[in-house]
Amino acid sequence: MSAREVQILQRLAVLVVCHGFAAGHVTSQYFLVQSPMSWLRAREFCQRHYVDLAVLNSEEKYFTLLDATSESKVSFWLGLRRRPIAPEWRWVSGEELGYQHWYRENYEGQCASLEAMLKNDKLLARHCTEQHMAVCQGPVTPQSVTVESVGVDHVALSWNVSAVMLQIPHSYDVTIRQSTGDTHLLYPFANNSSVIRIRISDLTLTAEYFIQISAVVVRPDSVTGGNRTLRDNPVTLHIKT
Repeated sequence: MSAREVQILQRLAVLVVCHGFAAGHVTSQYFLVQSPMSWLRAREFCQRHYVDLAVLNSEEKYFTLLDATSESKVSFWLGLRRRPIAPEWRWVSGEELGYQHWYRENYEGQCASLEAMLKNDKLLARHCTEQHMAVCQGPVTPQSVTVESVGVDHVALSWNVSAVMLQIPHSYDVTIRQSTGDTHLLYPFANNSSVIRIRISDLTLTAEYFIQISAVVVRPDSVTGGNRTLRDNPVTLHIKT
């Protein structure tokens, strides 16, 4: 296959990102914990049963959670804090807060909550020992996937691992859909790189595929005591070989 043909095939790979809501005012990435606890205990709970406390590292995610909690009248801990000697607020993923939606300034509080009963500006700095409910972070699917190459029988893909997923064991569920049926592949995160690269082989020439990729974690269920699988909504690619 010539370089020109490969370039044309790469352009045929159309990326579509779809994220939505799950039942009970819970998005595919965020879970409400209706039990008051301190910020530290809330984080320990979220790390054990989900991924971490919620990371709203974009205004889009902030307003998504506002919509999901619009009927609530309580305070929820978020994965947002500042160190005693540092003025900047950072998410537990290490990313700095990139927007200002504070209800009011509170220079004593070092842990942040979402005040669901307020409008628009709902962030509030609180003392970390206060007892509040929490929003836990679920697994995060890559927002974009790069098609590195398309051949007559394979496709090579890569994506950046979300910052909140870098420190935890997780996998990526890859589903290859075609007219003859579906194929499921599982790629564990190796924890040594912020970029995942995979090669999907044994494809058919001049065939059409829909490839879905979703982040997956396995955690103990806080109710049953058994394990349960959590997954984000998938990102979908349309590929023609």
